[in-house]
Amino acid sequence: MDLSKTPGQLANEAADAIRALNHKTLNDSYEHPPAVGETAYALRTLIERMPQALEQMERALLDFGSTNAIRMDDGTEPTAAAAECVAAIAVAQPLLKQLQAELAIVSARTSHMGGHWPEDDD
Repeated sequence: MDLSKTPGQLANEAADAIRALNHKTLNDSYEHPPAVGETAYALRTLIERMPQALEQMERALLDFGSTNAIRMDDGTEPTAAAAECVAAIAVAQPLLKQLQAELAIVSARTSHMGGHWPEDDD
């Protein structure tokens, strides 16, 4: 974990990693069912950590808004823009909980999956 990077840099790395995963798995590149399970568990973990990241963004926006530290380059009112972001985060949180619940099922089921190996045919 490299904590010398900015929050934005770390979030971009996470986004790039998901993009790489999407490209890697585009053409059926999972070698066997346990590889799907490994990926499912990692994605579940990623989503489980998202609420904290959103809460910390929300707290930063509220802090910046309360100290008049925000200047909007499009001329809109900063406090309203921060409030809109906070409201959007509030909408996203229960959606993340639902996604977490669904990925928990996928992760749990795929953790029991094995494959048929060539040597099993003997």
